[in-house]
Amino acid sequence: MCNIIFAQNLKELRNYLIKGEKSSAAATQLMEKSEALFKQNKLPIYQGFYSVGQFFMAKHAANPFKKLSYFKEGKKNLNHAIKSDSKNLELRLFRLMTQEQAPAFLNYTDNINEDRSFILKNYENITDEDLKIFIKKY
Repeated sequence: MCNIIFAQNLKELRNYLIKGEKSSAAATQLMEKSEALFKQNKLPIYQGFYSVGQFFMAKHAANPFKKLSYFKEGKKNLNHAIKSDSKNLELRLFRLMTQEQAPAFLNYTDNINEDRSFILKNYENITDEDLKIFIKKY
């Protein structure tokens, strides 16, 4: 039963993640849902989803200081999540996506090759079909 709920939570968060880049409402939902799940379970994957929501909010914010604040917090949270679960392919994907799309002046590109290699090396071992499809689309 627990695995079913976990899978449903991930599917819901991934849906918000897909919409969050273009919609501040979806990014806010992503942050709220993932933060609540992280507080409940302390699983790094939920902290990773939260950090992606922060990156999206950095994109949506009008105030440059708010943009930078969201970005810095997202970076800190994502790095913490990856330190806690460095073998998590989805977390590494989040970092790869973020680093590939972050503006150059933010100097957040250190792990692109490492994460891409990790994902390619471990792609065939993924048992979560939704994640496999998500990666393939990316």
